[in-house]
Amino acid sequence: MPENERLFLSTQEALDAVNIAFSQYSSQFYLIEGLWPLVFGRDAYVMRDSKRPHFWAKTSKRSKLLSAGENDLKQWIVSHLQQSPPSLEQLAKICSLVFGTAVCTALESSTTNGLDGIWIKTDMADFKCLQCGHCCRTLNYRDGCSLDDYRRWQQLGRDDILAWVGTVRKNGSLVACRIWLEPGTNHYAEICPWLKQVDQSGCTTCTIHDVRPAICRQYPGTRKHARLTGCKGV
Repeated sequence: MPENERLFLSTQEALDAVNIAFSQYSSQFYLIEGLWPLVFGRDAYVMRDSKRPHFWAKTSKRSKLLSAGENDLKQWIVSHLQQSPPSLEQLAKICSLVFGTAVCTALESSTTNGLDGIWIKTDMADFKCLQCGHCCRTLNYRDGCSLDDYRRWQQLGRDDILAWVGTVRKNGSLVACRIWLEPGTNHYAEICPWLKQVDQSGCTTCTIHDVRPAICRQYPGTRKHARLTGCKGV
């Protein structure tokens, strides 16, 4: 798999990405149906309730069927994976289903910073952003600002950007950030304040493109994520 077409995730990063994917997309019953036996054993299954918008779930360790909503099923999967991390081979199969692309295992090496994990094929080598601004206007990126983003803006002296960042501190130490908050308030801006329309065609540009947050630099990550979040890129 060519280097520019793949993304490395450590085991914990992959599990976090699965959790994020579950929270970002709407109904994913068929995905859950495929994941269930991978996570809970080959005798496990889920099925729809014929009379109401609910589901029945069976795990290999329980003989009794569990009644649950789709969000409950997602949470059970995530909790189980966090409490009992799967093997790399199993994790690769799980992530292949979740992200809809080829995934292979990766043992610790210099290219993985000495970590075990997985390589995910992104299918993004020839992706072209159409500068429609859809992601900047509609996606929930508010908690996506990393501490590294914040410190980078500090080092660059970008007080104009920092004015739009809310911080959470514990015992005097910075532990989390939120973007983009109207300066001097605790209210989120309706759309990204750095989005600017270029011309009458609707084409837009990011006015902090060179120093934008990591969550923006990484979007959309994979073709599936682009498709399911309304990205118009090709």
